[in-house]
Amino acid sequence: MLSIRARLQRRLAWLIAAVWAPASVLIIVAVALEYSQSIHNRTAHTAQLILAFASSQPTPTIATAPMTMPSLEQWRGPDFDLGDYLVVVSRHGRLLYSSEALPPDRLLTLPMHGETNIGDTTRIFHGFEDERSGTRVVIGVNLFDPLFSSLHVAGLVAAYVLVSTILIAITLGVGIRSGLAPLGAFARQVRARSEDNLEPLDETEAPDELRGVAHALNALMAGLRVVLARERDFVSNAAHELRTPLTAIRAQVEALGEDLPDRSRSRFANILQATDRAGRLISQLLDVTRSQSVDLTQNPADRIDLVGVVQSVVADLVPLANRRKVEVVLESPRSAWVMTRPELLAIVLRNIVENALKYAGAPGRVVVTITPVADTAADDPTALDLLVEDDGPGLTPEAFQRAFARFQRLGRSGDEGVGLGLSIVAELCQRMGVPVERLEPGALGGLLVRLRLPGATPPRPAAVASTVQTVAPSR
Repeated sequence: MLSIRARLQRRLAWLIAAVWAPASVLIIVAVALEYSQSIHNRTAHTAQLILAFASSQPTPTIATAPMTMPSLEQWRGPDFDLGDYLVVVSRHGRLLYSSEALPPDRLLTLPMHGETNIGDTTRIFHGFEDERSGTRVVIGVNLFDPLFSSLHVAGLVAAYVLVSTILIAITLGVGIRSGLAPLGAFARQVRARSEDNLEPLDETEAPDELRGVAHALNALMAGLRVVLARERDFVSNAAHELRTPLTAIRAQVEALGEDLPDRSRSRFANILQATDRAGRLISQLLDVTRSQSVDLTQNPADRIDLVGVVQSVVADLVPLANRRKVEVVLESPRSAWVMTRPELLAIVLRNIVENALKYAGAPGRVVVTITPVADTAADDPTALDLLVEDDGPGLTPEAFQRAFARFQRLGRSGDEGVGLGLSIVAELCQRMGVPVERLEPGALGGLLVRLRLPGATPPRPAAVASTVQTVAPSR
């Protein structure tokens, strides 16, 4: 669909063409008629002047060939050009003056008014006669001279009108562009908003014509905020309500496991696995609702010690690592300060490490590393890299990209999980502006994931960096 500016410019062009075409025709016709009438009036007036002059002159006694009146030649002067006219002056049937050398009998029979052919030229004649002196003056004009002259003048006038119209159109185009500038600014303001920003638009800054649109958009966003809040509340409440009975079910099932016969052990393990998977799904749904409830526009990033956040996440995952017989190692300096949102980063890191624990070997090894950026060409040389590596089978670049879609399980068949972990990571990293990348396998040979976080100055001089290892021993 065309923009409003393009529509206005197109309609303006059509209106100019619709006005200029008939106006040009009208100008040409009107100027042609007026100019033609002006030429005829001028011819008649010239004839009267010549008649007044010729009537006062004495009759010559000898006619010379070609018949001329020298005094008339002197009277007209250099500014009175009769070259475009056929002027004939006679008295009592005797030719006194002729501007062209033509037969006298043909010149003396010229009509006082009307058209006639002289040679191969059709002329329009205007004549006057002085009865007192018997002097007769006839002036003939070429029939097509007034027409061509009037068309020439009319064309010039039409061209001037066209030029003026183009200048007016350019002026109007500039006016339309500047007049629609607030509309473009309003559109850019709306377009620049992130998908998470549902705050109302400032209606006071919008032009009068757009306040209705801004008000409608604000009403729409208010409705969306209500709907999203209800959806988050429903998911959160449902997850909380489901977590308690699932915990009780798992506890009862584990208590029954001691009294089961050997033939029921496999079914018992399947029940525990299904219960763990349901609990994992509930935890991830809670992660989704918590991440969506954080308003990034109202809560800017904080300066935090990344080492403390990573240690807390790793410590929470020690029981899972013990169950899967995976050793978790944290390699980091004593402190590493970054600008981020700790609650969202904790969700991201927990999902990445859980994914690494799930696909690591059994027994296996997962290494979490905090290190300064090694790339000297990086946009932020103060940034820190958070690396998570496992010794599992890894993922190809194509499979890694597919893993970010929801409910995508690309690992071994029968593993726990519902395919939400990496999709939560991708969504939160996009909201925080933190790139998550797959690197080529390192020393462990499995999947190596990197998060690059913007660095921050420590609140006080940092201690000398040293490597600290937090190990979850396998059992």
